[in-house]
Amino acid sequence: MLASTSKTFAGVASMANTHDITAPIARTAAARRASPHQVRLTATLTPDPDKARTLWQRLEAAPEMSFHQSRAWVGAWSKGTGTPLAILTLEQDGVPYSLLPLEIRRTGGLKIAQFAGTAFSNENTGLIDLAGLEGVAPASPADLAAALAQAGLDADIVLFDKMTPETAARPPFSALPRVYHQNPSFQLPLSTDFNAVLAQINGKRRRKKFRVSDRRLEAIGGYRHITGDDNAQALRLLDVFLAQKPVRLASQGLPNVFAGRDVRAFLAELATTRTADGRPGLELHGIELVGGDHAGAIIAVAGLTIKDRHVTCQFGSIDETIAPDASAGELLFYKMIERASAAGHAVFDFGVGDQLYKRSWCPQRTELVDCYAPLNLRGRLAAPLISGVIRLKRTIKASPALHRAVAWLRGLLVRKPAPAPEAD
Repeated sequence: MLASTSKTFAGVASMANTHDITAPIARTAAARRASPHQVRLTATLTPDPDKARTLWQRLEAAPEMSFHQSRAWVGAWSKGTGTPLAILTLEQDGVPYSLLPLEIRRTGGLKIAQFAGTAFSNENTGLIDLAGLEGVAPASPADLAAALAQAGLDADIVLFDKMTPETAARPPFSALPRVYHQNPSFQLPLSTDFNAVLAQINGKRRRKKFRVSDRRLEAIGGYRHITGDDNAQALRLLDVFLAQKPVRLASQGLPNVFAGRDVRAFLAELATTRTADGRPGLELHGIELVGGDHAGAIIAVAGLTIKDRHVTCQFGSIDETIAPDASAGELLFYKMIERASAAGHAVFDFGVGDQLYKRSWCPQRTELVDCYAPLNLRGRLAAPLISGVIRLKRTIKASPALHRAVAWLRGLLVRKPAPAPEAD
């Protein structure tokens, strides 16, 4: 499943005196602890990714950092949607230890700063220097708010959403108020022994389902598992997904979050961007029929991101008008997971959202955390409302009866026909 001038805090008055955010860390954790003066949290703000390039490149290379804060993801989001960036560097005593690529969203008159592109992300970590984190003091909500506000962040509140508990326990998030995110995420551990992978989730049944799907598709002319190895093929698969997904969402009474040229532009930019290891930022997969009446039809599509042996499924779709009994979506997941295992990846992450197919594939479930930092009076007044809405959503999703009721009401709204035009 896929939504600024430079200033500094604590006595630094102009850009001429600001710390160079691309400079390497020069002090050791021991030196920080030995410092007799009170530690000082400062922040630097810039809208220009190039000014943070060196630090960003170094921090995103850590395996623990999410792909969703990478330059590839954030750059594609900004370029595709035209969203302005607010790139924050946090420093303790002038030493940078975290980089936070943010955007500012307006909701009901409230300005909310959040991770760039988080509307389509599955897990956020920010970017943190884990090697130098031992000597970093936890940032109190007041100190962090003061640093961000004085840096010039034009927001009422910052919402750091969809973080694992391990991430939320690290500075700069560790002292912030938090609430559990409304949705968990689901993971399948991998190994190069695909039989061992399947054994975690009833391998005998899973292989039987694969054979049934395989036979049914072979009976109508056969199929192949295709990938977007070049830009043309990737964009072809993306356009098929964007045509298939609204049909499925409408049938479930859900709004089409993928509507709009900006979303297509973002995903297209990501699919045609190459990461440092030469991999596409978004890897497209599909099941294509090769014979019979529907030769050339693509009946299932999925998009993956891969970073440091962590594969994340960003989205998926199926065409239920062709061979609906073949379970093409399940077949595609089987093929993608088999391929990921053979490639030596460590985990196949099905992303955020509690759905039956994810439960059937995943022995692991991760509860995610949302942290927030009000920056002014308006933000402090809104914080209980924001956290309350998140808790309410979580309560609804945890109750089958409430979830069905809300889905029914939402379905009425989504399927409600447009009013007929008035006669002349």
